[in-house]
Amino acid sequence: MKIGEVFADAWRIYKLLIRRSIVVAGLIFAVVSLADALAARSNTQLTRLVAIGLGLVGGLLVQGALVEVVRDLHEGREVRSIGAVYTSTRGRLGTLLGASLLYGIGVVIGLFLLLIPGLIAAARWSLIVPLVMIERLGWREAFARSSALVKGQTGRVLVVNLLSNVLSGIASIALATLFIFFPTFFANWIGGAIAGALVVPFGAYVLTVLYYKLTEPERPVLADPSTRSDSQSIWHEERD
Repeated sequence: MKIGEVFADAWRIYKLLIRRSIVVAGLIFAVVSLADALAARSNTQLTRLVAIGLGLVGGLLVQGALVEVVRDLHEGREVRSIGAVYTSTRGRLGTLLGASLLYGIGVVIGLFLLLIPGLIAAARWSLIVPLVMIERLGWREAFARSSALVKGQTGRVLVVNLLSNVLSGIASIALATLFIFFPTFFANWIGGAIAGALVVPFGAYVLTVLYYKLTEPERPVLADPSTRSDSQSIWHEERD
């Protein structure tokens, strides 16, 4: 697996699906960012907890939906409608939520005890979302399968994840500065929604490409190399 190829394929998918990505992520992050803005303004424990919960669930919905979109492309199928991929993701949301919580706890414990084990855990378990969505695994099987896939490539996978997070962080900060002169509430809401809609999809595509690079290294991630405009299918409804 080559690190540069992972990012090149992820960027290619991002450009191909830019409109769909913005809609899929924007619908969710408009709500998530509103909750964040309300929590920042009210500054109460309850609103903060609600914002954190919505952020976790919303982020998983977006990641799961976009993994499904890439799966359609990889398998040479017509990309399903936004409603269809969200419906598919909602059916796996409980497993995604449980796996993500355990992932976070495990990584935090590893980082707290010693930095290196935490970083290794972050790399070894980084494929749980694609595994839950694509292979329909339970959380225990997803952790075991992710660790087995990454083993032998831990260093490269860690670099991919670190670079993806750094790039996403830089992009989010840059987008946030565009709204610095807005009232704080609207800056948090609109800026957060736009940052989520533009930045989160790329991270989801990086993880999905990484999954396919490790499971099917000889097969191109995109089955159809066509550069057909996504605007032709973004509002397409799934046929019976």
